Amino acid sequence: MNANLLLVFVCLGLGALLRLDQRLPKGTAQAFNSFVLWISLPALILVQVPALLENTPWGPELLIPASMAWIQLLLAWALFAALGRWLGWPRVQVGALLLVAGLGNTSFVGYPILDALFGPAGVRIGVLTDQPGSFLALSTLGLVLASAYGSPGKKGPRAAELALKVAKFPPFIALLVAIVWHATGLGWHPAVQSTLERLSSTLVPLAMVAVGLQLRLSREVLARRWRPLALGLGFKLILAPLFFLVLYVYVLGSRGFVSRVTILESAMAPMITAAVVCEEMGMDGELAGLLVGLGIPLSLLTVPLWNSLGVMQGLK
Repeated sequence: MNANLLLVFVCLGLGALLRLDQRLPKGTAQAFNSFVLWISLPALILVQVPALLENTPWGPELLIPASMAWIQLLLAWALFAALGRWLGWPRVQVGALLLVAGLGNTSFVGYPILDALFGPAGVRIGVLTDQPGSFLALSTLGLVLASAYGSPGKKGPRAAELALKVAKFPPFIALLVAIVWHATGLGWHPAVQSTLERLSSTLVPLAMVAVGLQLRLSREVLARRWRPLALGLGFKLILAPLFFLVLYVYVLGSRGFVSRVTILESAMAPMITAAVVCEEMGMDGELAGLLVGLGIPLSLLTVPLWNSLGVMQGLK
């Protein structure tokens, strides 16, 4: 197993064991999530965005992998908002579904799977689906949606309140700082770069331990949450890649290697960081944790199945 995937499972398991042990004080998971949102993710943004702006080959060939996550998030928004109105779901549940099931773990889970299936060539396409795709989608539109659906009450906040909430959110501030700093052309001092990289490396371990601390897979919980959980994972692992398979292959007629990798990236597990954002912004943290905790191991089975389809084998 790839070291990245092993780290995900180890930290998830450690979080579950710590929850059973009950030695950690109440609120530890929330404290870890706050650290991730206030320190780890901003550090990652400050490291990745300047590199993204510097090294990404902007052009028409970027459109397929870079646009996938944005389209997927909009699809999830349309689907779960409609289902929420039909089934009478609370806004916090709709928000958790559209954000966590609408964005995939195209890097920490995606890169190792692509490397195992295709080697470095697949990972290079994966970077394009992740950096200008999932990463920026969460940092911009994702934060707007999280602010709207994470607010209490049946109605979302007014536009001015929403804009202020997003503007004060640390990842968004870090995004603006990273863009401005890149524009100066100065670059980070090596010591600053190293510090930011070390801080950003805490994101996945802390986030997955927090998910494990909150993950309760009892029969009672699954019986209570099975419907939104099944719909969320069904969308993320089955409907979304099916949509992109039809869009790229049969509608656009794109039968190249880029489309094949992008379709597989659309089938990856729900995004870990999106679940942390859900918890921090007051959405349905329990459902978000279930989507991530069950979605990651399931995706290790479903993504290879997608890749083995006859139509996928025909994409070169």
